[in-house]
Amino acid sequence: MKLKHFFLAWQLLTVIPLKKVFPDKKEDLAASLVFFPIVGMGIGIFLSLINLAGSAFLPFSVTNALVVIGWVWITGALHLDGLADTIDGISAKGDKKNILRVMEDGVIGAKGVVGLICILLLKFILLRGINPEIKYQVLIYIPVVSRWSMVLGAYLASYAKEEGMGKAYIELVDLKEVVWASLITASLGLALLRLSSLPFMGIALLSIFLWVAYLKRKIVGITGDSLGAMNETVETLGLFSFCLW
Repeated sequence: MKLKHFFLAWQLLTVIPLKKVFPDKKEDLAASLVFFPIVGMGIGIFLSLINLAGSAFLPFSVTNALVVIGWVWITGALHLDGLADTIDGISAKGDKKNILRVMEDGVIGAKGVVGLICILLLKFILLRGINPEIKYQVLIYIPVVSRWSMVLGAYLASYAKEEGMGKAYIELVDLKEVVWASLITASLGLALLRLSSLPFMGIALLSIFLWVAYLKRKIVGITGDSLGAMNETVETLGLFSFCLW
């Protein structure tokens, strides 16, 4: 693991500029997956700061809306774009080739738009149900687990397309990256939420396996877009889980 790999992960997953770096080889991209949970923690800290500032001056609902908006902004809507493309693709009729063609289309379809509206609205509503005593920890930890889910998803499936942005990450990720990312995720969970973090990791793990199994049947693999969709799904499941806490 090198500091360069952290910056590669940061510049992929956020819009906040730190240090511009370029991979020397494709393996550097896969190695950056180790730092996905750490970048997720950075995203979560940003969200918790929005919540802290908003709670001091603004109504509860406005603060939650700003958290959702900040969530979209800091990621550059990267994963939401993947979610919309994935919804459009798996909703399309036809074989794997047609599904991937629809997913690669730059125009978001009606079903993709509806999916985006639904998940953003659901996040806003679920934020209202989070126990205020653990809300800051939850906001930090959920992006950690959702980024970890992408690491595991990339490891569990082959790349469904011949070329694409996610190819190097999915084809070259090794068990080493998965183990380190998992240890980081579990450690941060125990530090932030103690044993309460473990059920959420279990729910996320189950959803990852189900999602990957579905995609293997649907498109015989996984894509960068479907990893983004997985991230959004795990984030929403996390909010729902902690609403029941």
